[in-house]
Amino acid sequence: MEPGSLALTLTWDGKQIVAADVVSTRPAVARALSGLPAARVLELIPRLFGLCPRAQEAAARLSLAAARGEQAASSAAAPALAVALEAIGEHLWRLLLDWPPLAGQPARQSEFLGWRQRLKRVADQAEAAALGGELAAWLGSERSPALDDDAAVAAGVLLPMLSAAEWAAHIGAESFAELPTFAGQPAETGVLARRAGDAAVAGLLAAGHRLQARLVARYADLRWLAQGLADRQRLVTWLDSTTLGDGCGLACVETARGTLLHQIQLDGDRIGRYVIVAPTEWNFHPQGSFVREIDARPAANRAKAVMAARRLVLSLDPCVACELRIRDA
Repeated sequence: MEPGSLALTLTWDGKQIVAADVVSTRPAVARALSGLPAARVLELIPRLFGLCPRAQEAAARLSLAAARGEQAASSAAAPALAVALEAIGEHLWRLLLDWPPLAGQPARQSEFLGWRQRLKRVADQAEAAALGGELAAWLGSERSPALDDDAAVAAGVLLPMLSAAEWAAHIGAESFAELPTFAGQPAETGVLARRAGDAAVAGLLAAGHRLQARLVARYADLRWLAQGLADRQRLVTWLDSTTLGDGCGLACVETARGTLLHQIQLDGDRIGRYVIVAPTEWNFHPQGSFVREIDARPAANRAKAVMAARRLVLSLDPCVACELRIRDA
């Protein structure tokens, strides 16, 4: 199945970006799973998602177990380490490969490849704890690149980390998966929402520098994960599930990009209804963070408009490719 993409169209008047449109061509993967045997769906989920497959698989297994009433106390413990290692890898990819060129620095490819090999070698708790110590030491000497961006934007709603039981009240019609809102408003998920309480992140947020705040928040998230590698119970807080009724289960799993929700309604041992709400649907909602923050952003020329858009896209970290188009006002 093709992953689809986001088409981002910006309208530029020669001085600033005056409008932005977001069109998603992401396929309705969850809908295509309806009617399939539940066991088959568990096999398919990690193959259908090229990014964050471990988190997607964990959410599928937890939601299915909850639908069957199998909520063992340890149900979230087993995949917690895999989800954390996956998130660490995603963060390092962004910080070492993607962000440096957008901050006027060379990509750190060999350094990234070294970390990726370390992540792959983790096989047990002792190795995880050792890697956490290495990562914490490395982070102690790292500094977030300073972006030459003085634009201040108004505060937007940050998605709170809710339990699966709390999420049950917010997921309604199937359209929620395509255009999710929280308390009636588009909201932002991801590192900024998770780490808004970090002192450095909070200071940037208060000044309206959300772009820089997201970059600093990614480092804060990595520090939290590094500590979690030595404390599995910390990592388990990233996964939760609940039974919603007869044959219905809901799971929420935190990923590098934000909160991932899976809801399964069983029809016997087949999938009657499957709902997946991914972080991209929150952050690239037609009235969400990307549209709100790029609108009215100063850009003296097309190159600056493109750079502003690329940085904002990367800070919000979509899980599909983005096609960017600039048109004249």
